[in-house]
Amino acid sequence: MKIGMISDIHGYPGQFKKALKIFQGCDMILCAGDILYHGPRNPILDGYNPQELATEIGKNEIPMLIAKGNCDAEVDSMVLNLPIFSPVVIYEKENIRFLVLHGHDVDEGRLSDIARIYKVDILLTGHTHVRLCEPHGETLFVNPGSVSVPKGDGIPSVAVFENGEIKFINVETGEIIEKRYL
Repeated sequence: MKIGMISDIHGYPGQFKKALKIFQGCDMILCAGDILYHGPRNPILDGYNPQELATEIGKNEIPMLIAKGNCDAEVDSMVLNLPIFSPVVIYEKENIRFLVLHGHDVDEGRLSDIARIYKVDILLTGHTHVRLCEPHGETLFVNPGSVSVPKGDGIPSVAVFENGEIKFINVETGEIIEKRYL
């Protein structure tokens, strides 16, 4: 099993294409929201093109599940070929349960409750644009950072889960930033 994890694309098709190269061979891509639009807190950088990003997502051949982020609007579903109606997505494969949500409207305590109630192995969030990988009880909380508008160390990143290991990967260089085991 190989699962790609991405969040906070914010309208940058070039960054999404770089992520797809890293996700080659993935069984599924899990996305923690904020797909097409930059939102009022983020700068508009070179390469911003939500319409082209919608086209690129439509051409993607790897199955993708998307949890709705705070910058995702109802109109996005009209241009994307994938639904983003739900604020929470649960995906399970080979007895590993992933729960995906953007995370903008829940605190860490509530996330821990959700993870415990749903017996989640990996809880994937976005929103902060900062990479995170830390255990909370039986659950590993993961934020892949932003592929397009990273904060913290400024490295645009995604994550890949394979064989019990999570790798955070720099989308610009393809280099592994860090590794963690489930």
